[in-house]
Amino acid sequence: MRITRAQRNAVAEKITSLERSFYGRGPRSVKVSVSDDDPISLVVLSVDSLTVADAVLSERGLKDAVIRHHEALHEATKAEFQEAIEEIVGSPVSAYLAQVHPTTGLAVRVFVFSDQDDGDEA
Repeated sequence: MRITRAQRNAVAEKITSLERSFYGRGPRSVKVSVSDDDPISLVVLSVDSLTVADAVLSERGLKDAVIRHHEALHEATKAEFQEAIEEIVGSPVSAYLAQVHPTTGLAVRVFVFSDQDDGDEA
């Protein structure tokens, strides 16, 4: 499996669009990187992804509330993010992880693709 530069650009645009749709604003920028070895990981770094409400909570010492808020958002929207990436890349996502840093506003999404057998077959 190979993820092209055009696909990485499409991923950046789609992540920006989805964040704007779900969070009310998009990140200032999005960086996409891909590993070379199996399992292939596509890492998306969103820069400046906190909402105004998140920033207020963080500034007032409620960083855990920001993390919990984003964990809930990630859980509620993971199907849409995963489906969008699968459509762009053309392969199923075998694992999806997401987290935000409550102070810097850096958010990371990791999409893992594996061609290896998961070992569940008898």
